[in-house]
Amino acid sequence: MDEDIRHRTRATVGFTNEIASRPYPMDEPTLQGFRDRHALIRKFYETTRDVFMASLRDEADPAIADSVLSGQPSCRGREHHLRLADSQLSTPLFFRTDEAAPGAIIEVQCPGSGWEMAEQLHRVYQEFPGDFGKPKHFRGPLLGQVAESMRHQLGREPIVHHLTNNASRPHGVVYTIQGLRERGIDHFGWDSVHSRDCNFVRGHDFYDVRYNNFFDQWLEACEGGALTFDHPPTPLYDSKVIMAWPFWATTRQYYPDEVRALFPHTHIVTPEGFRLADGTWISVEEYCAMGRSARAYYLKFAGHDPNLNWGSRAVFHSGSQSGVAARHLFERILADSRKGRPWVIQEARMYPESATAVTRAGTERSLTAYTKFSGFYTPGGLAAVMALQAHSRKVHGADQTVVSIVH
Repeated sequence: MDEDIRHRTRATVGFTNEIASRPYPMDEPTLQGFRDRHALIRKFYETTRDVFMASLRDEADPAIADSVLSGQPSCRGREHHLRLADSQLSTPLFFRTDEAAPGAIIEVQCPGSGWEMAEQLHRVYQEFPGDFGKPKHFRGPLLGQVAESMRHQLGREPIVHHLTNNASRPHGVVYTIQGLRERGIDHFGWDSVHSRDCNFVRGHDFYDVRYNNFFDQWLEACEGGALTFDHPPTPLYDSKVIMAWPFWATTRQYYPDEVRALFPHTHIVTPEGFRLADGTWISVEEYCAMGRSARAYYLKFAGHDPNLNWGSRAVFHSGSQSGVAARHLFERILADSRKGRPWVIQEARMYPESATAVTRAGTERSLTAYTKFSGFYTPGGLAAVMALQAHSRKVHGADQTVVSIVH
């Protein structure tokens, strides 16, 4: 596995997680739920974009757009968005969900990290069928599906400009690029193509796309139909605050129940308080006075500042804190709120189960873990499901996280 990574990336990082001793066992109805959610996530994205733009055009409450753009300069605020053509305001194409339990989406990222990990695990399973079994659920490697879907989406041979500046796993992006190049997809900076030949731009977030010396060229090409953005040129989809919109009184009316059901209850934290999952409105002081077991919620920075909105950097399980610590955290949250930097409170969902990892020494390590699921989606639908398991409630791609895929 390490040698495969070195061969494709020339990096010595290697595989940084632990591999589960078997593929993740998932029954067909649960897997079908992942497949079915693709259409609902796209509906969520489309509704969110339309409501956001209606707010900017004064056709809906201006507080909606302000929850994303408050305090932003014109180059990425209201004026920027009102200049965008419909083709530039598409919804994300390739995205990854984070699910605290199957069907409980706690975040959606475009494109998100970890695509290379799912590909690497598939390669290991394919190389050692005696240990991991034959595939039952997916028709091929993830990157093969990405390449096929990219060609189908564009209707021509893709020529990709894939940005890596804000990627949390830069070597993983390089692995993905090389995997797609092996499947015949040219990439600017790697193959003999000019920047103006590019017809598909990929970036980890809006800032990576916006502050690039080719940005104006991309906008012009996109408006003319010659280029497509994977991550559209807006911070809207980098902001966790949009997960609160299906529940927020200001925007709730725009979302059907089936879209709202994608997410655990999520609400914007305001100086006056917030609404809990049972419908109760509660002040910050009342919430901090509750016992820890009643505070089964996460507090999350919900803006699009790339210093805070990835890698669980500003995610706190409030039930793990004392009342005093919770009050201190809310002081920070409310100070951010006054500066136009939103936070949300999200109902905690947990999926505890045992896990067994194979260590580098070849031994097995068992642990009681929490599982987080990631669905990887192309424009054509579900392409892979990865399970990440760790002892911590905040499960992400840390070194000792145990990883597997549904095979």
